[in-house]
Amino acid sequence: MKFRHLEFFVAAAEELNFTHAADRLHVSQPPFSKQIHDLEGELGIELFERGSKGVALTPAGKSFLIDARRILEDCYSSIRKAQRISRGEIGELAIGYISALTHDFFGKALEVFRLTSPGIVVDCIEMDSVSQERALLEGRISVGILVPSDRPVLELLRVRFLIKYPVSLALPKSHPHANKAEIPLALMKEEPFIGLNSMYPNYGDWLLKVCRRVGFKPRIVKEADGAASALAFVAAGFGIAVVSEPLQKIPAKDVIFRDLVPEDRAWVPVGAAWKPDAVSAPVVTRFVDILAQTCASGNGESPASANSRLN
Repeated sequence: MKFRHLEFFVAAAEELNFTHAADRLHVSQPPFSKQIHDLEGELGIELFERGSKGVALTPAGKSFLIDARRILEDCYSSIRKAQRISRGEIGELAIGYISALTHDFFGKALEVFRLTSPGIVVDCIEMDSVSQERALLEGRISVGILVPSDRPVLELLRVRFLIKYPVSLALPKSHPHANKAEIPLALMKEEPFIGLNSMYPNYGDWLLKVCRRVGFKPRIVKEADGAASALAFVAAGFGIAVVSEPLQKIPAKDVIFRDLVPEDRAWVPVGAAWKPDAVSAPVVTRFVDILAQTCASGNGESPASANSRLN
């Protein structure tokens, strides 16, 4: 049985006139009548009583009409739902993010997205960049807000740069160089550094790259499980840390932040990543556009300025 058979039958049953029903469906009457005849043949029953005064539904036809209307409505409803999902009007969006690097724009972007896409159920999951990449490939999240790297896995994902943040030194207030406005990074080569643990696998490689540019390898004495813990270690005098601009907004008593001299400055880029063949592509594209617009209207570097992954 074809979907078209049911449409023809319901039209004929409601019009009780094959010519009028054919006009309603914009087809000629002979093929319309053949479709009804084929349906009756497939079912093995007569749906209409045909007479000189027209047609009428048989008892079987009346019963079949009830179910045919329900089946058609279910089909139409499924079609409308699929079309809305295709247009990104309804569905789900699972977002991975790094809270320490996104609090400047993530909340604003979510608010705009919620107002413009009320039919989308949003789930936000905090995770590091590597975990986000894995979750994207496995389909556990739809889009990730992360620090892109040169790992080959990113060749399987689409990445749009959003913003990049300058980094600075986090020092205890009692540090001998705390009174300097800008500090050469090479001046810190003998200092103990606070790193981040395996939950942030990108950070160690990034810090090593930044320090090697000025001729030394950082000596990591402690690994924190997050930005707040790292700043707490700095405040306690265990060492210094290289942090991005957003981390300066974390309350940290007895910690001061100092810029690097211009020739030593480095940046932390933040981007949105997603699988290009994702079923939720319209929703993802809309959300990433909102992220980019929110970042462009904020205070950070514009996406166009983020022309390097970890420069």
